[in-house]
Amino acid sequence: MTLKQSLNKRYFVSDTGLVLIETLIERKMTEKMAEKVLQRATIATLLCLGLGVIYILLQGTSINFLTLITNDFLYVYIGLFIICSIIMKHAKKKLDKAEKEYEELRSEVIDRQEQLWDTKELWEKRHFLFTFLKEEYSVNLFHK
Repeated sequence: MTLKQSLNKRYFVSDTGLVLIETLIERKMTEKMAEKVLQRATIATLLCLGLGVIYILLQGTSINFLTLITNDFLYVYIGLFIICSIIMKHAKKKLDKAEKEYEELRSEVIDRQEQLWDTKELWEKRHFLFTFLKEEYSVNLFHK
């Protein structure tokens, strides 16, 4: 049974409300995926930074400017660190965009409750839907 059929049968959602709820769930999943990507990028950047610190500690007092300039590892390390930092910044932008889109749609659904659950029967059953969405998908429609 698809989500559409399940919501229609179980929670008496109108067709317009169903489309909005499905879109809201998709945007929440997109937000969660963007958050995971940002976490991985942050971990990769921190590991890269840690690798540099370990390298400097292992070199000890034998580090001088000439050996640092001629060392190929240093250039690879700097390039890797810059790439990880750029990926992390890009992931942060994607997460911010996903959060903004999700929150805008969530606010719209909350504002349009009277239109989406227009009959008395639908209005009385909406809290079951809200509870289901909060438990299953972490979508909170109880308040802004």
